[in-house]
Amino acid sequence: MFVVEKWMTSDVVTVRPEEKIIDAFELMQTRGIRHLPVVEDGELRGLVTDRDIRLALIPSPLSTPEDRVYHLGALTRVDEIMTTDLITVDPSSTIEAAAKLMAKYKIGAVPVVAQGKLVGILTAGDIMCVFIEMLETLQSSSRIDLVLGDKPGALDEVYGLLQGSHAKVISISMSTEEAAGASIYSIYSIRLERIPLEPLVKKLEKSGYRVIQALE
Repeated sequence: MFVVEKWMTSDVVTVRPEEKIIDAFELMQTRGIRHLPVVEDGELRGLVTDRDIRLALIPSPLSTPEDRVYHLGALTRVDEIMTTDLITVDPSSTIEAAAKLMAKYKIGAVPVVAQGKLVGILTAGDIMCVFIEMLETLQSSSRIDLVLGDKPGALDEVYGLLQGSHAKVISISMSTEEAAGASIYSIYSIRLERIPLEPLVKKLEKSGYRVIQALE
């Protein structure tokens, strides 16, 4: 569900390497965007941001008025200021992986590339939309935490019990706990679309599973 392909912008606004900086700046202003992938023959060559362009358009304080007019004419090409050492992601990457990359490298967007071709772009705004949907999902869901033990095929059996009770699984995660005597056991947290949990808890316990908590 939370993969890059689902949340990225696929209709990407791009520029060519030879484009003038002032034209790229005007395109950003018109389209209300802050990142412009630089593309040639469908292949990603670089990325230019609004910050890159603004810095390029600021004339030196030592320049003459004539120099400033020339500077603002922006004869400089986009490929002279673009970033070429890019962080990219695959369409099948998880949103979590993409978000970690953006946080690590302190960037506001990552181009999405498949087989060398630009297929989309994922921005910090897109990540925020994912976060909001996740919160909404959590607020409208139920959760059961249980211990499966060493029974072979236990997770498959539990999943079958859930389906038999018409419970729709949203996600399954696992954590470990340390018990007395330094023994370690696994706790499975199963997130479900909101349903009454008491009948389901009874069914799981009857099948030999220890339910730690059930949250509706």
